[in-house]
Amino acid sequence: MKFPYEKFRKGQKESINRISKYLGDFIVLKAPTGFGKTIVAILSHSNADKVLYVVRTINEIAPVIRELRRASINYTFIFSGKKMCPLLKGSDVDPDDFWVNCKVLRSRRLCPYYERLSNVNIDDVVKVINESSIDPREIVNNLVSKLSVCPFFMLTKLIPRSQFVVATYPYLFREDVYRTAFSDELEEFYFIIDEAHTILNPQSIYEEELSDGDINQAFKEARMYSLGSEVISFLRGLIDVVGKIRSRMLKKVEKALIYPGEGFLQILEDAIIDIRLKRLKEFLESPESLIRISTKLTKILKFLYIIKNPNFEVYGISDAYGKRIKALPISYEPIRDRLKMAKGVLMMSGTMPPKPIIDKILGRESQYIDVESDYGEVFPQHHTYYAVYAETTSSYHRRGTYMYSKYAELIVKVYEVLMRGIILTVYPSYQFMNEVVSNIDVGISQVIEDPYTSLSEVLSKALSYSKAVIHAVAGGKVTEGIEIVDPVSGKSLISTVIIAGVPYPQPDDYVRDLRKNLVKEFGRELASKLVMDIPAIIRVLQAIGRAVRSERDRVFIILADRRFLSKELKNLLNIRYDLVTTDLKTLTKHIELFIKGFL
Repeated sequence: MKFPYEKFRKGQKESINRISKYLGDFIVLKAPTGFGKTIVAILSHSNADKVLYVVRTINEIAPVIRELRRASINYTFIFSGKKMCPLLKGSDVDPDDFWVNCKVLRSRRLCPYYERLSNVNIDDVVKVINESSIDPREIVNNLVSKLSVCPFFMLTKLIPRSQFVVATYPYLFREDVYRTAFSDELEEFYFIIDEAHTILNPQSIYEEELSDGDINQAFKEARMYSLGSEVISFLRGLIDVVGKIRSRMLKKVEKALIYPGEGFLQILEDAIIDIRLKRLKEFLESPESLIRISTKLTKILKFLYIIKNPNFEVYGISDAYGKRIKALPISYEPIRDRLKMAKGVLMMSGTMPPKPIIDKILGRESQYIDVESDYGEVFPQHHTYYAVYAETTSSYHRRGTYMYSKYAELIVKVYEVLMRGIILTVYPSYQFMNEVVSNIDVGISQVIEDPYTSLSEVLSKALSYSKAVIHAVAGGKVTEGIEIVDPVSGKSLISTVIIAGVPYPQPDDYVRDLRKNLVKEFGRELASKLVMDIPAIIRVLQAIGRAVRSERDRVFIILADRRFLSKELKNLLNIRYDLVTTDLKTLTKHIELFIKGFL
């Protein structure tokens, strides 16, 4: 298949050939941001019959569509059915009850978009898709506005005739989600997993949550519909357990206090059916009540089925967003179980850990391609300057007003040196970030991420300034998803990255339990690396990757924590430090020299 660009980047052609040769194995491709992993993955699978290409977010579907079009490969894509639905996407139906509402609409022939599916020519559908931009949301909207069809079922209808299916993570890792779109067995597909470093953090793939609001609403429903003393008593006990949660960090909750036994699950299922039938009757009498065919008991039942699995434990947290319990995995087993089903697996990331560690996690040997180790640097080393500012640390026992003010001083001085551009400052947690930001007592242009900030909001505000500081949390939406480039030149506008502390996971009960469980399989040293050091390093490299998008970008990286001098972190980063200093004047002088091109 012809390469759709003028020339190969270093290592691209070789990677395509090696992946093609090993197709059917577990393959790892480690390559820096901007290398062109997507087109490499697509072309190396050009002879595969069925490929499931998964990405973490809806936004990440677009670049894959762009490359599939350039390679002239048949494809379709899917993401959340509720978010695609022209009737229910704006409703307050819980995602767990969406398919009940959808089924009612279809069975009663009340969805005009679904009714038109059989009347639309597939060629017309493909034409609308190809004439749309690469934005998956725009394609979905065009299918509705131009063809008046259900976009979800239309796109899934294309699966049998498509070589590639691009989907978000849940369609691979969650069997219940997979079954909403696919009739084929998972074993029919080759998997391509983008941002595959995510599998090192099983919490980011498998996490279910119940809030005190969810439980209280379920309790009201149980009383309203007279569901019986067992259900009401169980929910009252659950309210009591969640009400006692006080910790601002994840605290273990004994399963015995939550899980009522398998026999009760059937009782709860029957209760949910009872509520749905009663609400269906209400709907039939008054169709505008459609969005009320839902119950919080569905969410609770789903939570209970998950914690039934011995690979999951329960943790509680109480913070500004309320009291919640979470079901979290304490093993890689759920991920391994899904990957075992594939015809073959390609895992791609710029921050994959070394082969011995990946092989341990997968439980089998991988074919490991490290592009820069095997074929040389993709981008010139002199375009990136690494400085360790050893005057600061985010170590818990050193945190306090003095250290927060030192970080604030660093940010302000760097801001004053720059004439233009974005300073991306990355913190271990929101709490740490807020403490530092509160110590910035001079007027600077800044954008502050919070848990509900959208990437578009951050981007819009940042681009309104000639220079600005973006404050973001490691592993959050900004550091894992934002791209701030000049619309004309395509160059990154992030000129400086400050890693304000080593972004270790918080030492909560979940982290301790995960490490304890992994010790049994991997031993103490590797378990500690997997739970603490490697996640921290991946977050650092992901943040740096936000700034380096092409061979034309130049960025000054400040590793602002003396712990980056430790042998363990330095080896895992595998980066040559250009400067180590405790003097802020020396640091800012080197930034000035770098900007002028003397370094």
